[in-house]
Amino acid sequence: MRSLLHTLQDYDLGHLRILAELWGIDLPHGSALQAAESMARAMLDPATLTEITDSLPAHIRDAYEYLLRLGGRAPLSDFVRRFGPLREMGPGRRDREKPWRDTPSPVEALWYRGLIARAFIDTPSGPREFAFIPSDLASLLPQPAPHHPVPAGGPIDPPPKSQPASSVAVDDTTTLLAALRRHPGDEIDMTLAQRQDLSPFLHQPDSLDLLTTLLREEEILIDHPLCPNPKSVRSYLDIPRTEALRRLILAWERSSTWNELAHVPHLTCTSEVWPNDPLASRRIVLGYVSQIPLRSWWDLNGFIAALRDQQPGFQRPAGDFDSWYLRDIRNGTFLQGFEHWDAIEGAMLRYMITGPMHWLGAADLGRTNEEGPVTSFRLTPAAAVLSDPRTPLSIKESTSSATIHPDGRVVVPRRALRALRYQIARFTSWQPIDDINYYYRLTPTGLETASNQGLELSHIITVLETAGEEPIPASLRKALERWSDRGSEGRFRRETILQVLEPSVLSELQRNRTTARYLGEVLGPTVVIVHEKDLILLCSASARLGILLDPLSNLPKKER
Repeated sequence: MRSLLHTLQDYDLGHLRILAELWGIDLPHGSALQAAESMARAMLDPATLTEITDSLPAHIRDAYEYLLRLGGRAPLSDFVRRFGPLREMGPGRRDREKPWRDTPSPVEALWYRGLIARAFIDTPSGPREFAFIPSDLASLLPQPAPHHPVPAGGPIDPPPKSQPASSVAVDDTTTLLAALRRHPGDEIDMTLAQRQDLSPFLHQPDSLDLLTTLLREEEILIDHPLCPNPKSVRSYLDIPRTEALRRLILAWERSSTWNELAHVPHLTCTSEVWPNDPLASRRIVLGYVSQIPLRSWWDLNGFIAALRDQQPGFQRPAGDFDSWYLRDIRNGTFLQGFEHWDAIEGAMLRYMITGPMHWLGAADLGRTNEEGPVTSFRLTPAAAVLSDPRTPLSIKESTSSATIHPDGRVVVPRRALRALRYQIARFTSWQPIDDINYYYRLTPTGLETASNQGLELSHIITVLETAGEEPIPASLRKALERWSDRGSEGRFRRETILQVLEPSVLSELQRNRTTARYLGEVLGPTVVIVHEKDLILLCSASARLGILLDPLSNLPKKER
């Protein structure tokens, strides 16, 4: 930090005279530079300095000792929020109002005594103004007891309901890659329909945006259109599950494009660009998280409250709580001012822990009841990777085989080789999953999709033979070869059936042009197919003909 003389040289002569008055020192006549040099010599006298600091009222001395415990400096915005304002005044107003005599705050009392100064300092999130004690002055002051970082918040009893974290993010990335291999996204993203279709096959559907971002940053996904990079996919799927999870955790830790604040559900930004630096903010928060012991349940609300007290401006480089234009979509309120800290910073912290940290296997979550909000969290061994990327991880690996049934069903355990499941997912139709297995079925549609990707029948058979412990059932092999020769030999079709009371009714509907146009294939003397879109039109036309029909949508459930 800057020396005392270097600091005093920035002050006008009037300011230096205020310091001299409060220190009881007579300044020599001369320039401001001469006054600064004389003042510095007097202030650096150990006896004089001790006399001044010992005479400080207790609340002012508390503020000074707080700054000393932090190494002699703190963000100015945080310091004044804790210990009172530092009113901005020009020389004229200052000399008229004499604020150093008007019940000053601890910050102003220290400022007008020259015991602290202010300067902009570069930080990971950009230049930020700090309050600091000049370096040579600090060296003469009694040093407080060593400051050992205390974890923010505190431990809490194990919650009644817990939600353990796991490594399913690795499985969801495999599913995502297979889906985009089958059907690439738009130029840079997935369509809404694709996202909705994919969600039922993900263990953590809410993590889809995060995983897409991380895979893109790792160049496992490429844009234009959004699809897997074949070479990168192969290497990612071949590494052990522990290393795949480590790679995702580290990709999130260093991501500059994933922005937690932008994904807080109730927040929206009035400009196209969010005002925060997500990488710098995340690393500050993770610095606090790293102080929490692993495997200990921690009070989430207490952790958030501690950051609000210790470093409220962690994502605002200038400590300015009035310049961001964010809105709460729940009530339309614009969130400006420190009073909205919980709705912005607090919500972002809560989202980071209950979202990305949990999804990536680094934090278990706790609740007081099944449907209640998250009230606690517990760091898992995977969280240690955020502090030391080389931390060993222990996740049970498996080479479980798939089970291939004669009826075309293919069951793949969740912990089976990911590269194998990726290949199976490319040429099958997907069915609902559970916590243990993925379920697929060999169908003409899935095989046609594979064929369009350039997969040949020989490759599909090789994958299936590799996947299972038993040979492919002979009947299934025959079905695959028959499909290769003939294609699909049948397809189910969902239609609406109209059944009338007597054949004469159907004949009358067929004879009249206003109703006949809405009738499809005749299945019997009293049964005909009607397209669903034509139901109401047919009912209207038949009524004009003198025949009342009941639309399907109007039937009671017991009559359907």
